[in-house]
Amino acid sequence: MMIKDLIESAGKEKRKQERVKVVRKVVVGMSVVAVAGVATGILLAPKSGKETREDLKIKAVKTIQNIKSTVREKAEAVKDSATHAEQEIGNVIKDVHEKTEVVKKDIKDGSHEIKQGIHKAAENISRNHKE
Repeated sequence: MMIKDLIESAGKEKRKQERVKVVRKVVVGMSVVAVAGVATGILLAPKSGKETREDLKIKAVKTIQNIKSTVREKAEAVKDSATHAEQEIGNVIKDVHEKTEVVKKDIKDGSHEIKQGIHKAAENISRNHKE
């Protein structure tokens, strides 16, 4: 049962990483579209070339800052998710190890009881055979 949980946890993490990739692609796509829209709007505006270039520069800097901020946020979210997944997997492994030790002890205790039962049965058979 615990191995199944571990596999499910790993599967969830993989799906989460895939969603992060999709989000990253969406953010990049939206940024490209935003830049293209801003550039088109500025180029079609009735301003001088110097003013238009200055506006383009300002908009480009703001867009780059927004993209960097978004990428940092997403990277931090991925890092947090990875850390959480690592802790969860560690907890599952620890739990499996503890349960394995309990099972080993139960097997050892059970084998001891079986040996005692066999010895008693052998003694009874031996006594019954002597009589």
